Amino acid sequence: MSVREEWDEVVRRLLVGAHRSGVEPGVLLDDCAALGVAGFGAALPVVVDVGGLAVAPRVDERVVGEAARDVFAQIVAADDQVLLTEWCGKARAAGEVAEHRALPELLVLGTTHPGLRSAVAAVLGSRGRWLAGTRTGWAWATGSGVSADLVDLDEVLDLPGSQRLAALRRSRRADPVGTREFLAEQFEVQRRAADRQVLVSALETGLCAEDEPLLETALDDRAIGVHDEALRLLRALPGSALAERAAERLHRGLWLTTDGFDVQSDELWAEALTSPEESRDLLKDGSESGVAGRLRAAAASVPPSHWTNRLSTDDEGAAAVLSRGPWAAALLRGVVQRLLRAVDASPWAVAATQTLTGMEQLEMLAALPAELSARTVIAVSHQWNYDLLDHACSQLPAPWSAESTAALLDRYAEMRDPRWRAGRPPAVLLARGDAEVLGASWARITERWPEHSTELDVLRLRMRLTQAFDRKGPVL
Repeated sequence: MSVREEWDEVVRRLLVGAHRSGVEPGVLLDDCAALGVAGFGAALPVVVDVGGLAVAPRVDERVVGEAARDVFAQIVAADDQVLLTEWCGKARAAGEVAEHRALPELLVLGTTHPGLRSAVAAVLGSRGRWLAGTRTGWAWATGSGVSADLVDLDEVLDLPGSQRLAALRRSRRADPVGTREFLAEQFEVQRRAADRQVLVSALETGLCAEDEPLLETALDDRAIGVHDEALRLLRALPGSALAERAAERLHRGLWLTTDGFDVQSDELWAEALTSPEESRDLLKDGSESGVAGRLRAAAASVPPSHWTNRLSTDDEGAAAVLSRGPWAAALLRGVVQRLLRAVDASPWAVAATQTLTGMEQLEMLAALPAELSARTVIAVSHQWNYDLLDHACSQLPAPWSAESTAALLDRYAEMRDPRWRAGRPPAVLLARGDAEVLGASWARITERWPEHSTELDVLRLRMRLTQAFDRKGPVL
């Protein structure tokens, strides 16, 4: 009789009772204990001979001080990723690494929040990189493996999507000519549109005039994603044939009136349908349809110098002309896509912000470099209400410069609080502004916004963070 059959018999006798089954109670309990363990007891773990971890490296890196450790503990308890990024930046600038006991927590945070990885990796030090090598999920912080090494080009297309693009871009940095030849060869033979789009995207690293033939070929690709990615890169390429075609259309299709630029009658933009040649130079996602979309596409394909040369003026004068016309919004939306190629980008950014409205305005501000975006908000926000200023400031990356913080503090202070924020300081100002400027303005802030709130706690913590690394005075 098997163990299972014996167990079933014991269970039957237990249900019936020892006396009715004709067995002694003690014997029945002994059988129950023995057979239960034999049939259902857990097996002993298998002994595996595993070697220990490699010895942690001896390090001479400078570890953050006690004050910075205390601030770190409070930031982690508050689960504030913006403050954690700022803490890592301060530590890196001071040439210090995180305390050893904080390394597992930092690795967990970097694993669960990929956006934190670059900041976290900068403060791990050699001990943190050693620790990251003990777990597969922490491999992003080791500085080795597929995510960091060059991969043979013959194998790169077998990698997952994100790793494939990263590997191709690393290869572009190491060998621009050889990688370009590989991309052109593979573009001709790859059948999947997603694969061809990755090949085109890789050209963004080290983009130069020699890449133009492949990008022009990709403009004829039937896949929308491939075509639009190639068009995006061509628009960023100075002196391209695309820019020449767009400049010719702008010269031919627009004429200057007393009210600014307007569409020429009986010309290409007076026609409802686009020619195949113009259609090739438009995004196929539907955002560049109609006259306004076609104008924006042409303006996005030429540098701002096209307008300064045509009008024989500087960036401020050209921006003033474009902001007056009936097609100002369309033209300026195109110009801001090439804003970084302007001699002076500020007039263009201000003109576009004053012309655009709603989400388009906020999206444009978010796409600008941080300091330019801040200067633009300061310049155009005199007539804004609190909500619009708050939305715009939320687009500015942290931390803000001292000058921007002081100007935006003035702007907030002179505004009337909305009813639901009466007496409470702007959260985005205290969380992202320069901590030293805000600390010096502590009396002004608490007088202007007397309500105690969590925002003031954040500011106190940021002030402690700054002082913990400056070591110029006592920590609050």
